[in-house]
Amino acid sequence: RVDRRLARAREAAARLGGVVDEHRDGLCIVVDRRYDADMRHGRVRVGDLVDTLRRVQDGLASLRRAWPAGTTGAADALPVDGLTVIDLETTGLAGGAGTQAFLVGCAHLDGDGIHVRQFLSPGFEYERAQLALLTAWLAERSHLVTFNGRTFDLPLLEMRCSFNRVPCPWKGLPHLDALHPARRFWRDRPELAGPDPDEASCSLGVLERHLAGLHRVGDVPGFEIPARFFQFARDGRAGPLEAVLEHNRLDLVSTLLVCARAAELVVRGPSAAVQGYEVLGLGRFYERIDDRGGAEACYQRAAAEALGLANGPLRGEALRRLAAVQRRAGRPDAAAASWQALLATRGVPLRLRREAREALAIHQEHRARDLASARALVLESLAEPLEGPARARSAHRLARLERKLGRTPGGLITQLDDDA
Repeated sequence: RVDRRLARAREAAARLGGVVDEHRDGLCIVVDRRYDADMRHGRVRVGDLVDTLRRVQDGLASLRRAWPAGTTGAADALPVDGLTVIDLETTGLAGGAGTQAFLVGCAHLDGDGIHVRQFLSPGFEYERAQLALLTAWLAERSHLVTFNGRTFDLPLLEMRCSFNRVPCPWKGLPHLDALHPARRFWRDRPELAGPDPDEASCSLGVLERHLAGLHRVGDVPGFEIPARFFQFARDGRAGPLEAVLEHNRLDLVSTLLVCARAAELVVRGPSAAVQGYEVLGLGRFYERIDDRGGAEACYQRAAAEALGLANGPLRGEALRRLAAVQRRAGRPDAAAASWQALLATRGVPLRLRREAREALAIHQEHRARDLASARALVLESLAEPLEGPARARSAHRLARLERKLGRTPGGLITQLDDDA
């Protein structure tokens, strides 16, 4: 029976282009691929991607500092040759004690290219062997990169290692979860043309289209992946897993792509931004590391670029964040000017207009002491669809302003003291 399982694993490994590692705890299929410098990931040359990562390792350190995970040394500029990307394919996405990572993909820089190693379990009973080989291979790595690994991949791996009593050499290593900077930099990007309902998301598949023009052909949908492994575990036929391993490899390289672009923006600043939404994202990053001057400069530039492009939503968000930075810096008049500019912009979402009117009404009432202007802003807010606490606040503010304002029979407004 053991020989039959070994023969089946070797047959699967040959189909997938790998080898069988006969560990003392069982079997594991190991598949290695190298992406040479002249290969392309969409329109991006792999060698150029590697060169960028080597140039911007200080930017990677800044990203880790902004979203810390692992040890306190995560802010150090670590050599990119010690970096390893990890991505899992699992038996389910819901988590829980029964979920296994049947495929663990790892990628690291190898000279001017990228080396990918994948650890595939031939069956549920070989999980311990797979984890033992993985941990031995990762023991020399100095820092990790994932995409949503902080909440999914690494906790799942650590749980499976605990169940199998396998030590985790990566636990506590500096770790960058690329999902967090991706959301800051590209959440407000314009959507590409196409029927994809997920186009507004920050998934890797969407980001790689925006950043590298990569369109996956024949890619296996994520919901099909567990079923393909279950079938393989039953009959040993590895053909359906070829697409799964390719899907995993593309995810690994795309994670490096996202990190390289985000770190390049951090290192080079607004001059590296292609469009206004990247400048806006850079401002969010500066806010996160408490660089208010850098954040304000980015928001001002994003608002100016959006005005030229007649992009109301982008300009509105930039002005909203600019006003917040100015207010926290103790410059209420500058913040009021930003709110006024927001209200004068066409195409700004109603939510931002409401927020700006409320903030500007507070400023006019309590700082500028222009009660008539404050009252006009509140009336504008109440004229729009407004429900719940927001309507209650506006109604309360209007009543207070009416008490502060006296009206003569001829309709002239007399401004009274605040205590009136």
